[in-house]
Amino acid sequence: MTFYLIASKNELSTQRFLNIIQEAIRGGVDMIQLREKNLCARDFYKLALVLKRLCDEKNIALIINDRVDIALAINSAGVHLGQDDLPLKEARRLLKDKIIGISAKTKAQIDEAFAFKADYVGCGAIYESPTKDSSIIGLKGFNELTKHIKEKKYPLKAVAIGGINATNIKEFKDSGAKSLAFSSAIMRSKNVYKSCLEIKKELEKVLNFDKP
Repeated sequence: MTFYLIASKNELSTQRFLNIIQEAIRGGVDMIQLREKNLCARDFYKLALVLKRLCDEKNIALIINDRVDIALAINSAGVHLGQDDLPLKEARRLLKDKIIGISAKTKAQIDEAFAFKADYVGCGAIYESPTKDSSIIGLKGFNELTKHIKEKKYPLKAVAIGGINATNIKEFKDSGAKSLAFSSAIMRSKNVYKSCLEIKKELEKVLNFDKP
């Protein structure tokens, strides 16, 4: 997990949405989170099921945002939880060996993520983002969280999220980030494949893909 796409259908047709995902995978995305805040449970489930089939064909892990029930229903690779979602302890009990990520802005939230066996923490927003309404922790805040993870020797992967694009990837060198998450930089691109290739090239300069 290095090149992480957070995907939302929004006003796109299902076919256009899937076309974007296909181009993103072709361009190097290696994990996808389906984030749908405005769909009812049934429509979220239907879209997740279609996307799951595509991800399975390409051997890409699909993470469901917020909804543990949908993650279970489609047998996704895992779930990403916010601080107001189902408690991590309960999610781990239900999802057993699945991937669980949790949003974290504080050291206390990092400690809880470790205690209840999260696999990664999504830390941000780093910059202002048109797709996610979240307070800004900035690079300084992110670095403080990754330093805490390192000092505690937690086996948690830190994923930077929020307003990240091809032009600011270089700022994460030596930040402790194991992965960077992208949304609008890909989902709103006029040429998804080309944008992903550019991002992947920059990621290879900044993050060591072979690091655990």
